[in-house]
Amino acid sequence: MNTIIIRSITGLLYASIILSSLYYDSKLFSFIIFIFSCLSTYEYKKLIGMKSFIQYILLGIIFYYFSIKNFNNDLILYILFITLASHIFMLKWLFFKKYKNNLINHFLTYGYMVFGCFFIIAVPFSKGDYNPQLLLFVFLINWFNNSFAYLLGKNFGKNKLLPSVSPNKSWEGFWGGLFFSLIAAFILYKLQIDIRLTHILICSILIPVLATLGDLIQSKIKRDAGVKDSGYILPGHGGFYDRMDSIIFIAPWMFFIFNTF
Repeated sequence: MNTIIIRSITGLLYASIILSSLYYDSKLFSFIIFIFSCLSTYEYKKLIGMKSFIQYILLGIIFYYFSIKNFNNDLILYILFITLASHIFMLKWLFFKKYKNNLINHFLTYGYMVFGCFFIIAVPFSKGDYNPQLLLFVFLINWFNNSFAYLLGKNFGKNKLLPSVSPNKSWEGFWGGLFFSLIAAFILYKLQIDIRLTHILICSILIPVLATLGDLIQSKIKRDAGVKDSGYILPGHGGFYDRMDSIIFIAPWMFFIFNTF
């Protein structure tokens, strides 16, 4: 079967599970994302050679506490600070050098992966009450960007984006993904999605940028590990980390924007 068809079917099933749970019940959605996050964390840890189980325990604690007990907590701001700080480290590592310090690697594991996964379920609560349209918008823009960046880059990509990290990514794919993300945002705005116009404008531009950075970070992690995919459980995509790399990097920034502007 054609690779694009397999990729599309897998992506559709993945999206259906996420969106149906997102609108059906916030606790069910949190549980689904928790399972996906554990699988992504497992694949990430395998890539960097980390064997500790503490990450799964921490994932379980923060997912349970904030989705079952209490989401309105100042502790989220501290977690957000750690997460965004870890992103700065990751970007410095992406463009300049490889970190070999075990302490920094552990910091990145928790800040980038564990807390990044948590903010996927935090986004709908950005304004206090549960609003699934916030995350629906983020997911849709991200999926539009990823899909069209892949298709246009595959068929028309000539100018490489960062060939030392990801030889298949091109500027044509990036600009194509950004263009169609803006179109998707305009359609959602016309459909009167419950999101401020300021947020729509900022996020529709920022999401493609963050998605590209998140994917490049994962590509460098895989390149350092000497593998093509993080796993093989999702036909056409690889592993769950391959599928979630962009949203893991995007979600903390979306939470920050929805709470700041």
